[in-house]
Amino acid sequence: MNISEKTFLKNVCKYCINKYTISNNGPLIASLIYQICKHEDMDVPAMQGILRIYINENYSRSFAHCFNVYRGVIVDASLYQYALVNKPIENLFPVYIVDATPPHIEYTIYNEIKKDSQVKFSDKFLENTLKNIKENSTYPIRRFTLLEDSKKEELFFCH
Repeated sequence: MNISEKTFLKNVCKYCINKYTISNNGPLIASLIYQICKHEDMDVPAMQGILRIYINENYSRSFAHCFNVYRGVIVDASLYQYALVNKPIENLFPVYIVDATPPHIEYTIYNEIKKDSQVKFSDKFLENTLKNIKENSTYPIRRFTLLEDSKKEELFFCH
C-alpha cells in the first residue's frame, strides 16, 4: 500500500467515525467503505470474521465483527464500538485501524460480505461523501463516549 492509498483509507475511516454512529453499525460502515473505495478504483471488500482482543496472557475476548481488507491489510473503522460497551478494557481498542494492527489484536476472516448482501448506497450519496472526504482531510480523532456516538448521524437512514 502506498502513502496516498494509506492516507485516503485513514481519511475514510476518520470521516466515518466522526460523522456516523458506529455502535452496532459494523456491517454498514464496512459496506460504505467498500462502496466509497470502489468509486476510487480500489478493491476493499467487506469481511465477516472474529476480532480477538488479548487482555492479558491468560485471557482474551472475541467479538463477531465486520471490517474491510485492502491488499491483505486490515481497514477497520468500527472496532471502537466494542470499547464503548466494554469500559474496563476500552484502552485496548484503537479508534480505527489502517495498516498496522496492534500486537494484542487479532483478526480472523470467515467470509466476504457479498455485494448483493450489502446495503446499497446511492451514487449521489457516495459522490457527496467522497467529495467531503477529499475536501477536508483534517478530521479530529479522539476517544468518545456512547452518548457522543449516539448523537451522530445514523448511517442506515443516509443511503
